[in-house]
Amino acid sequence: MFPSRSGTDSHHHSGRRRPPGTVAVIGLGRFGAALALELMRNGAEVLGIDVDEDVVQELNGQLTTVVRADATQEQVLRQLGVDEFDKVVVGIGSDVQASILVASRLLKFAHPEIWAKAITTPHAEILEQLGVHHVISPEHDMGVRSAHLIQGRVLDFVTIDEGFALIRCPAPEAVQQRPLDTLSIRRTHGVSIVAVRRLGQGWEATEPGTVLYENDQILVTGPTRAVEAFSDLD
Repeated sequence: MFPSRSGTDSHHHSGRRRPPGTVAVIGLGRFGAALALELMRNGAEVLGIDVDEDVVQELNGQLTTVVRADATQEQVLRQLGVDEFDKVVVGIGSDVQASILVASRLLKFAHPEIWAKAITTPHAEILEQLGVHHVISPEHDMGVRSAHLIQGRVLDFVTIDEGFALIRCPAPEAVQQRPLDTLSIRRTHGVSIVAVRRLGQGWEATEPGTVLYENDQILVTGPTRAVEAFSDLD
């Protein structure tokens, strides 16, 4: 278990890594708090760290452990055993300097996989140059996603990689009423239909003999332009 207290007093730990599924979240603003609480719901053990006592008190009892501490100090991170964690998220928002400092301290440790939130493109570039493993740009990503949702019939949009996406959309009429393996969808449209949800039912993986009907929703993956063009088929 994690140290169950507030503050940064000395914490003796074994030097062994935490069990898998342990995550430290540094910076508990809207992004960090939402992420930490969702990790808890998904069964992770979460150590939350923030400099604001009010934030710490608000989340007390909702995370495995929540601590008021200055994570820009390497010694503090070591006292809290952050160097033993499986993954660490730097969710610090408006203070770009603090975000960069914390990331640079964490990169001195041998183990944790580091995820860091970026506010601006230059901030993201600096984090990437430091060697942060995963840089999250929620404002940018939400803007991109919203643009795709506003246009056409896309119900949900996830960027998988540069120029490649997964979308949720209604099944176009052009691919209804016939088994998927007779439609040559990948050859004709350059996309793959990977799952279907019937009205009132859950998601199921598609098979060669799957037939789509009106009111079905589907998950489609492929090059971004191709999946969007496919969602706009009549």
